[in-house]
Amino acid sequence: MQETDPIRERYLTKPLTGLILRNSMPAVLSMLVMCLYQIVDGMFLGRKLGPEALASVNLLYPILVILIGLAVMIGVGGNARIGVLLGAADRHNAGRTLSLILCLGTGLGVIGSLITFLALPTIPSLLGAYGILADFATEYLTAILPFFTPLILSFILEQATRNDGRPVFATTVMVSTALLNILLDYLFIFPLDMGIRGAAIATGIANALAAAVFLARFGLKTLRQSQGLILYSPGGGIRVLGKIAYNGSSEMMNELAGGVTTFLYNRTILAMLGAMALASFTIVQYLVIIGMMLLIGLGTGSQPVIGYNHGAGITHRVRGTLKRLLAIGLVLGAVLFVLLQTQAGPITRLFIPHHPETLSITIEISRFVSIALLFMPIGIISSMFFTSLLKAGNSLILSIARGFIFTVLGILILPRFLGATGIWLTPVLAEGLTGMLAITLLARWYRNEGTR
Repeated sequence: MQETDPIRERYLTKPLTGLILRNSMPAVLSMLVMCLYQIVDGMFLGRKLGPEALASVNLLYPILVILIGLAVMIGVGGNARIGVLLGAADRHNAGRTLSLILCLGTGLGVIGSLITFLALPTIPSLLGAYGILADFATEYLTAILPFFTPLILSFILEQATRNDGRPVFATTVMVSTALLNILLDYLFIFPLDMGIRGAAIATGIANALAAAVFLARFGLKTLRQSQGLILYSPGGGIRVLGKIAYNGSSEMMNELAGGVTTFLYNRTILAMLGAMALASFTIVQYLVIIGMMLLIGLGTGSQPVIGYNHGAGITHRVRGTLKRLLAIGLVLGAVLFVLLQTQAGPITRLFIPHHPETLSITIEISRFVSIALLFMPIGIISSMFFTSLLKAGNSLILSIARGFIFTVLGILILPRFLGATGIWLTPVLAEGLTGMLAITLLARWYRNEGTR
């Protein structure tokens, strides 16, 4: 007689709202704390080194986003496959897939570090950095590149731990990582006076420890042959890797599109308005990223709920999960919209307390960019929903449309007619059109499969 898997039974039978909250709230909390350490990092840099340090980190985002994109592609694509395999009670192939993506993540991290090191002299100028901005960017990138592999592995293993039915453990590790990062940030930037290099090293050390804890957990489970997800010899080869890469390609495209659009924003803002405006835009982006991370946490936490039920063929529970995710996401977007509309001034003073010019620019940017938060939940949740169903084509359409079509067209066209206001309205245009496209794709899925 086949042994009943209690984790699988829970995902297939328990009330959906409770499952979503139980799985998503830890993921949301984890993302929120991870955002918090990035924000605190920005506050420390802004207060210690000034707005140029903030701007330089933002200038590096297009490079760092390649690393993030690879981690997301492997982590989301691989763990979506793992969730469906576990839902179909195929624990062996789920474990082989986990081992496979860990090997892939390790290799990509090493290659990424090597390529970045070799290209280091030319990267700042390619990104439009000059003077002190280029100095800050080079110093930060030099310090962070040795940690590319643990950064990728910590993301993959966190998602795998949630797939294994341990969202609270995953959140505990990531919250501890964020708190350690904040502590090290303070020590390295202030008492030890390591500057922007200290911020990068703090991030690397904290994530390396997180990856080590997750690896130790799966290693012990494998030695004990415990229930749930454990490691087997890597399996599937190029064919499975291709499916994982394809399924995670939409989320990777989201990240890469973010890098491309950040590059365009940075070049346009520097050319039209200067470094102070770029620092202001960076502050607003911190808050927008909070919204994105909360929504990604919501989708990531619910991925096992969708994956298990889809793997078991229980479509009405998949449909019910989607409805609840959209409702929660829209409420989150509305709350952040109000926050950014009403509290932009006090938030700016946390980063740069004595720069009136930066304050006034940040408030102006917030008035426009915050509107995008009302539409953002539809596109992000829909993309992650389709990824959880292994429908990478729909997710890829949304990612390319949002990042490589709507945003790029907006940043290239709107400023020509509206000046600086056109820059700030571009996110509104992109998120609004992406939301409309997502609704169209969801309606098609519902007609074809959602009523089964």
